Amino acid sequence: MEKIFETLVKKAMELGAAEARIIDTDTIVFDSRSFLKCRFGCRRWGQYWTCPPHLNISPEKFMEAFSIYRKAMIIQTADPHKGQEITVKIEKEAMTAHNLMHAFAMVLCVWCEECAYPEPCRFPHMARPSMDCYGIDIGKTVEPSGMKVEFNAEGKLLPCWYSMVLLS
Repeated sequence: MEKIFETLVKKAMELGAAEARIIDTDTIVFDSRSFLKCRFGCRRWGQYWTCPPHLNISPEKFMEAFSIYRKAMIIQTADPHKGQEITVKIEKEAMTAHNLMHAFAMVLCVWCEECAYPEPCRFPHMARPSMDCYGIDIGKTVEPSGMKVEFNAEGKLLPCWYSMVLLS
């Protein structure tokens, strides 16, 4: 199984990821404040198919499914569009080439400039929920692996996007 994970990391890097690392899912940090930030601090709430409350899976059902996974790949990119493309390609690669049929990408959907909501999604093959919409604290999750969420001197987030593929 480790060889499969190494192959997937290599593939992510070939596709253009700045970093890609395999982590144990028990190191993923959940914090309900992440969901609150999503709900009350993001203009996307209720406006996008991939954002709450349109996900049609409760946080409890998500956690039930999440509990079965043992590994995840964290992917870092400088560009959110590239990050979404790489993350979904890694999900598909894990499923088709490595028989990890339950691989699941979690990445902020930025495929459309403006979401089609409430009309049907124009690119459902690319649409996935973000990590923070289910309460994952991205900073605390990526930092133990050596990755960082960084800000410049003015407090502006540096261009660094994180996504995840749940693998096993």
